[in-house]
Amino acid sequence: MRFKRLVLLFLAGVMLLALVACGKEEAKETGTGLPDLSSVSIKGLKIIVDPGHGDTDVGTIGVSTGGYEKEVNLEISLKLKDILEKEGVTVIMTRDTDDPVAAANETDIAKRKEADMQRREQIITDAQADMYIGVHQNSFEDEGACGPQIFYHTDSNMGAMLAKCVQTVMNEELTPKEPRKPNCGRYRLLKPGKQPSVTVECGFFTNPEEEKKLQDSSYQDQVVGGIVDGIKYFEWSKTNAE
Repeated sequence: MRFKRLVLLFLAGVMLLALVACGKEEAKETGTGLPDLSSVSIKGLKIIVDPGHGDTDVGTIGVSTGGYEKEVNLEISLKLKDILEKEGVTVIMTRDTDDPVAAANETDIAKRKEADMQRREQIITDAQADMYIGVHQNSFEDEGACGPQIFYHTDSNMGAMLAKCVQTVMNEELTPKEPRKPNCGRYRLLKPGKQPSVTVECGFFTNPEEEKKLQDSSYQDQVVGGIVDGIKYFEWSKTNAE
């Protein structure tokens, strides 16, 4: 019995090495380690898209143009909604205009912001969605910082997996000068609900060159394409891990 068990373990090891070699060969042929994402279906998923900030909360202000983050977040999110719906996804938006999400008559800015956050948390919780995607623009003291960066909640393994998938694809498709890695924290809007949740920081509003690109419609289309393909890669990864 012991000899038979050793033989089985040896054969399993050989099969594993063969699979790894096959994967390496495929990556060499395609130039990336990614599968053909055009054939991956995400039809039937329910995804929350949350354009960050809005109303009196403008977010980061661009260093070159003085543009508001809240406006770019909404532009990219509406494009994302359109593409996802064409893929057969049900999209739930936390906001689709610049109108207040909650407490429109509240004049105290802090209370208005808190009401906004609570309303978004409620939308996320009630949705019982398959995924949450927050859309933001990044900022950093070093104006050379560039490229997308994906954030997930510290306690979420599936959030970490989704973040890694979206980060990998966006780095591949947008080719930033210094590709970034996913990061984590106890971010408030990544906690509600049971779905994997990530915040996509599409780029840096503190980088003069990138800030202008992020307000360009054609570049926004590339950003959206990267997010959608990242979602597809996540779904493919789940299926192939089972």
